[in-house]
Amino acid sequence: MMNEVRQTNSCERDSATCVVPDESRIGEIAELRPFYFIVVFWGDRFHRYLTDFCLPSLLSANNIPVLEGTKNKFIFCTTSEDWEVLQATKIFLRLQECIEPYFIEIPSAPSGRSGCEHMGVGHKLAAQKAYQDKAFGVFLTPDLMVSDGTVSAIYKHAASGVKVVLMAALRFGEEPLFENFKLLGLTREGERPSETGQPLTITARQMVTVGLRSFHSESKRYEWQAAYFTDFPSACWWRVPGEDGIVLHSLSWAPILCDYAAVVDHDTSIFDTWTLDGDYIYRNFGDSGGMHIVTDSDEMMLLSWAPLADRPQNLETSVIKRLPIIGNFLKGGILRAAVLSGVFDRLKHRIFFKSVRWHAGEFTNAWEITERKAATTLRRYLADVELVNATSAGASDGLPAPSIMHNVLLNSSAALGRIWIAISQLYQYRARVRLRLSLALHGDRDAWARIGRRIRIVWRLMRGIPIDNL
Repeated sequence: MMNEVRQTNSCERDSATCVVPDESRIGEIAELRPFYFIVVFWGDRFHRYLTDFCLPSLLSANNIPVLEGTKNKFIFCTTSEDWEVLQATKIFLRLQECIEPYFIEIPSAPSGRSGCEHMGVGHKLAAQKAYQDKAFGVFLTPDLMVSDGTVSAIYKHAASGVKVVLMAALRFGEEPLFENFKLLGLTREGERPSETGQPLTITARQMVTVGLRSFHSESKRYEWQAAYFTDFPSACWWRVPGEDGIVLHSLSWAPILCDYAAVVDHDTSIFDTWTLDGDYIYRNFGDSGGMHIVTDSDEMMLLSWAPLADRPQNLETSVIKRLPIIGNFLKGGILRAAVLSGVFDRLKHRIFFKSVRWHAGEFTNAWEITERKAATTLRRYLADVELVNATSAGASDGLPAPSIMHNVLLNSSAALGRIWIAISQLYQYRARVRLRLSLALHGDRDAWARIGRRIRIVWRLMRGIPIDNL
């Protein structure tokens, strides 16, 4: 079923159609082992995302065109029909002048399986290819753009011996995002790079400007100070007063660089039941040295989006969460219960305490003040988690152990948070629960298995037991 097709790299540095990087920078970039850019997609919608936004952003002057050598590949995991359509676009023709396209065929997504889960089929095959060739893997999604200079930055990290580069990843709303691109003149009505073959050059600060105006409701709910704070946080963020930027603490990270020469035993089992968002990086790279966490958006920035109607979140004010003391206690309990739920591995626990700055302007004193406020909030509800991770990393100096009263606060807030999460999750996904029950009652064994797993998850969550390995 799986078929691989190679095409020859035809990029010449003096080609009129392949952007030549700044000559002053060429000497800084030595030829390394090959870079494999990996994307999984299928269908018209994701084809449009890929060819009008993702690929054009990767073709800006300081991204893919800076790569040296002829062994780099852009791996497309898709159906044979989508592969044929892709090859006919001008942006694809432009891409193959700079890097070798490599096709891995995957089947169409089966009914009853989510798109995120089906992406694991392609990710598994592509990751195995990158591991086999000891390449540097760069994982992408079709609904993703990177700022100009992102590839240059990861290239330099690879040259300096970095094994993994992680970027915080939140969800943006497709409709406001694309509209704000037009309002700022970054894209033009009626012009499609898939048809013109032209790259999109967007700086990191331009991306931040657009992104902060275009959050999906899911990401809006990660704002700590909002009265509609989420019922299961994958991140927390704080607005910086008077500035166009936020301080972000994230449990959601995009692996923008993976050095497969550093992997001894390649474990791809996560792709059978979960997605790249799971513990794939932790399983294969651990939590040792050689990792670079992007904490300043000026270095590199990505935007990933979905339609506003895709899994929308309720932004109505919660009366309880709005209360000054009780509301913060509840939010802290939800945060603690989510962090310790077993969904997030030890690596994510450690880097959650790293402060990430997304900014569209220069830094002022307001940034440090906001960062201290955020750190104090996290320490109030996760002091023991921070201490354990800091101790294992040999950086626990100055971090006091929680007092007896603080431990009482931690335990009671976590209990409240677990109950709140379990009830809110069942309510939020009640339509899906009804569907699974209906399928199960009609003899669907897979539906019964999913229901059983969900019951075990809720039961463990209510008791405060990690829910991994279910």
